[in-house]
Amino acid sequence: MRRLAIILLLSLLALTGCQDERQRAAFCENEGVRLLVGGSIAFSYEPNTCQLAFSRDRQEFRAFTDSMSDFFVATFSRVPTTLGQRLTASLTWTTEREVLTRKNLTLEVVRLEGDMVWLWSDAGRIGLTVRILE
Repeated sequence: MRRLAIILLLSLLALTGCQDERQRAAFCENEGVRLLVGGSIAFSYEPNTCQLAFSRDRQEFRAFTDSMSDFFVATFSRVPTTLGQRLTASLTWTTEREVLTRKNLTLEVVRLEGDMVWLWSDAGRIGLTVRILE
């Protein structure tokens, strides 16, 4: 019985890992600035109705609607610059009902293309794409 329980637990962990990897791969395929939380898009940048801001001094990226009703703000421990780089960030974003915050979120740079950076947190199942504006 104990052996069966161990096999079931290992199978469940393997399936969860595959699902997380598929979610991460799907996240990397999208080109736009956005925030993905638990498989749902929490914010998606639209050029006609949104603004972007970046401060190298504050190591902070912001994306927000013109009315500021929806936004996300990422404050990094250091500016993401290289593929595979691991860093921490504080992340704040809006939902339909509230403003949420995650502190000390570990992120990995999973894709770089020009001034665009894709970051992913396996533990938080959070992905964010930012544009480093200079």
